[in-house]
Amino acid sequence: MIRSISNRIRILADQTGATLVEFGLIAGPFLLMLLGIMDIGYRGYVDTVAESVLHRVARDASIGEMTADEISEQVNDGLEDLVLKNAVVTVSTESYYDFTNIGKPEKLTTDNNGNGTVDPGDCYIDNNGNGEFDVDYGVGGTGGPDDIVNYKIHIVSPRLFPLASMIGLDENMTITNSTAVRNQPFGAQVELIETCISTLD
Repeated sequence: MIRSISNRIRILADQTGATLVEFGLIAGPFLLMLLGIMDIGYRGYVDTVAESVLHRVARDASIGEMTADEISEQVNDGLEDLVLKNAVVTVSTESYYDFTNIGKPEKLTTDNNGNGTVDPGDCYIDNNGNGEFDVDYGVGGTGGPDDIVNYKIHIVSPRLFPLASMIGLDENMTITNSTAVRNQPFGAQVELIETCISTLD
């Protein structure tokens, strides 16, 4: 009886292996937090470098000697060693007459009912010449002399570690950056033609 009680006391007092149990309890959450920090850091690094590459290529393109395809190729080359294998990098360019027009709709010259949209009988200035009223009338491409070109980069990439689903996040990360640069005045800027087009036949 006394020996049994003594054995129980000795077992309860024995802390051999306690450290291993404690480590097992905290190792999982700690590892998850560590990988999460590294994943966020990688995303921030890709975001910063992508913005830097886009600015550099945009400045180079502003002299008017690069096509949209060449711009896309240079941006992809600048990110080749950084982004993961299955990442998709998309570069787009749209030109505008001046900075204030970026992302703006075409100007209505006649708005009979005052609702801000083109209805039968209304007129607008077809700035990009496509015969339609556009809520963003940027023209695809690199524009002409003195035009403003809005460069956009869109990256969809797998995360650095495949743990996103464990905490309810998307398995891919999405990064978007843009910059607007005025082309060099290597020629005369094409003036806007204020053509009022009625939607009535």
